[in-house]
Amino acid sequence: MTVEESWEKIERWITQHAPEEDPLPAPCTRADLERLYESVGEQLPEDVERSLLRHDGSGLTDILPPGYTLLGIEDIVYHREIWLQYGALNDTNLKEGHKPFLVPFAALSVTQLLVDTRTGRLGWWDIEQCFQWEVDPLWSSFTSALGFVGDLLASPRPWIATLPGDDEWEVTDRHPDFPGTLVWTEDAVV
Repeated sequence: MTVEESWEKIERWITQHAPEEDPLPAPCTRADLERLYESVGEQLPEDVERSLLRHDGSGLTDILPPGYTLLGIEDIVYHREIWLQYGALNDTNLKEGHKPFLVPFAALSVTQLLVDTRTGRLGWWDIEQCFQWEVDPLWSSFTSALGFVGDLLASPRPWIATLPGDDEWEVTDRHPDFPGTLVWTEDAVV
């Protein structure tokens, strides 16, 4: 499945089930991407680039489980500076040669998802646990992760995602605190 097909499924679900969700951001431009590439010194993998050309991040909408928002161009630059300043500095979980090629593209609080610009492989970082490569096939690429979400949202209710470690997260539009929005929750919603 392509990034565009995944986005179509996600957008359809939001329109149908989450009318209270903030609108997804407009696409970035090629000029925005060029400025990003000049700033970070690397070109993003094609799937991440195509997503940005569809939506410049996801705003406040938690697209990837268990609640990651996708970063827009400006936020990628900001999070990349944080990663290089704090994360990449003395991270013993990562070979020195990999550090310049990792670019954050999604965030959940202080945890960042990063993509290797050479391979498209995904990993995550937070300041306490340092960097870790994702090993589950779900996270082998951005296309895979976004496709998983698109397929899940295109399936019948309940929308249950089993993540690495057998954690189950439900996508719901009926969360009591945030009705009519896309919410990932560990607690089943009836």
